[in-house]
Amino acid sequence: MTVQTAEKPRAALPRVTMALIFAFILVGGALRSVEAGCQNSLKLALKNVWLCGVISYAVAFTGFAIFLTVALLVSRNRPWPTKADIRSMPRWAPFGGLLGGAAILAMISVASDVGAGTFNALIIAGQMFGALTIDHFGLMGFPRRTVSSKRVVACVMIIAGIYLMATY
Repeated sequence: MTVQTAEKPRAALPRVTMALIFAFILVGGALRSVEAGCQNSLKLALKNVWLCGVISYAVAFTGFAIFLTVALLVSRNRPWPTKADIRSMPRWAPFGGLLGGAAILAMISVASDVGAGTFNALIIAGQMFGALTIDHFGLMGFPRRTVSSKRVVACVMIIAGIYLMATY
């Protein structure tokens, strides 16, 4: 399903801004490894994968509710969606959290069996192959970016890295 947007193409961001964005993403990626450790410790303590998932999402929900409350208290700019915004939203859009839950369930269930490094490398490979498809077809509101041989080679290199990570 392709979603067309009425937005104009964005101008390229300054290099310093892009460097900060990349650093933010790298920190987020590093935190995924810490998250795997937290989830594994939770699983070992509770001995129930489903309960771990519920607790994990309850803590995340509480944290985001606190962030929202603080943002509303300190910000003068309080954009809220209109009824028209909500009506125009694709019906599948809110299910991102459920899909994230599937990733958390995978993390809780098997990350300790393969190790944090291999687990995260496989997650990244899955994300790359999914992202190539989404970009190539311009799905879910993303602009079309044709799959190139260089992008495919990058994915193959990720798979080679996973092999090395899992083997050594």
